[in-house]
Amino acid sequence: MGLIQRVIKRYFGSYNRNQILFIIDAVLINASRILTTGIYISGYMVLLKAPDFLVGILNSSAAWATIASIFSFLVYERLQKRKKFLVILVSLSRLMVCSIIFLPLFIKNTTVLLAVASTMVITGNILWGFYSVGWMVWVMSVSPRASRNDFIYTRMLFLRIGIIGVMITMGFVLDHFKKSYTGFLIIFIVSLLLSVLDIIVFIKAEEPEKKVGKPTKFDIAVFWEPIRNSKFSKFLLFTFLYYITLTLSSSYSPLFQIKYLRLDYTFVSGVSVASYIFMLLSTRFWSKIERKKGIVFVMSITSFLIAVEFLIYGFLTADKYYLLFIAPIFSGVGNSGFNVCMMNYRYDIMPEENKTVYEGWFGAIYGLSTLLAPVIGGILMQRLPVIGNSLFTHGNFQFLYIISFTAASIVILLFFKGPWKFVNSVEANKTIVGER
Repeated sequence: MGLIQRVIKRYFGSYNRNQILFIIDAVLINASRILTTGIYISGYMVLLKAPDFLVGILNSSAAWATIASIFSFLVYERLQKRKKFLVILVSLSRLMVCSIIFLPLFIKNTTVLLAVASTMVITGNILWGFYSVGWMVWVMSVSPRASRNDFIYTRMLFLRIGIIGVMITMGFVLDHFKKSYTGFLIIFIVSLLLSVLDIIVFIKAEEPEKKVGKPTKFDIAVFWEPIRNSKFSKFLLFTFLYYITLTLSSSYSPLFQIKYLRLDYTFVSGVSVASYIFMLLSTRFWSKIERKKGIVFVMSITSFLIAVEFLIYGFLTADKYYLLFIAPIFSGVGNSGFNVCMMNYRYDIMPEENKTVYEGWFGAIYGLSTLLAPVIGGILMQRLPVIGNSLFTHGNFQFLYIISFTAASIVILLFFKGPWKFVNSVEANKTIVGER
């Protein structure tokens, strides 16, 4: 008990009840969502004999479905209380995505099955995108600006521990049941149960009072405000270009590893777990570097480390599977700092008013990039040579990774060293006050 008490005091002693609940919420909902994305949704669709393009589209649908969030402010800015609405959204979203596992019990026609499953996944993810705007604004509002970064890093630390646990367990489950329907059935049911627990925790959180005026007509000036804000629009442009360069190949990663390299789920999930372990180990490191060097410095370094992972995948073949032991180092260490910085930076440069409009635009731009990316990636793969020699056994996939690395590197240079150079968020925030 002494050790547990010390851990609780160290990590939770300075946080209020709402912050602690949102840390628990992060662990549960991210563990739940990880089991219906990536190798799990891709593996299930491969089991249902879905075509490659559909697998790629659905694999990235959790990201591109956030396009719908651009209109979320029309609802959120008019709600005095948001909790009930958010609970309904997240409940419907998780129910739709998790329930696709039961469809083969009722639908025997493969074409109809794939159409219904795809519709449910996309609809569920659209609802999630709408939900995530209100949820994220609420999460970020529970901490004062001065202590926000520490809270976000702690939250990220514990949600990654949760993800590691479920990925290790479920990788063994899938291989134990020999990648059969039974294995996926267990995984999706566990995901649904975790969602239920998360909703219970979410309901216990206290919603701060929000003062809103009377409902007004659609205000086009408010809608376009994030675009007119030069600092935030630059951030949106970076978001679009950076994620489209990476996602055009990453959306096909689970397909490539499961279908073409024929890797076991235990091995593939083990690689992902290794990435999360490196995220875990470097979380506090980047927190310290950010305090010394600033958010922009950490973003520049970590964005390039993420890109290096794609360069490594460019030389990945069944005979060179050992490269998968190297890639997680760059992926984990890079994403550990980059994901937190992307969140902290955009909230630092947001004005205090109309946060849902700004968050909605971010979700929409991020979603648009990840929607276009698999389409562009699919077109490129049809035109890239397969080759088939020992170096490029699956050349079309491998060249796509190299293209991602090259394009992402150019984007990084433009925004961190070139003409569109970012400034530190504190300085940016001072400028924003004058612009508004």
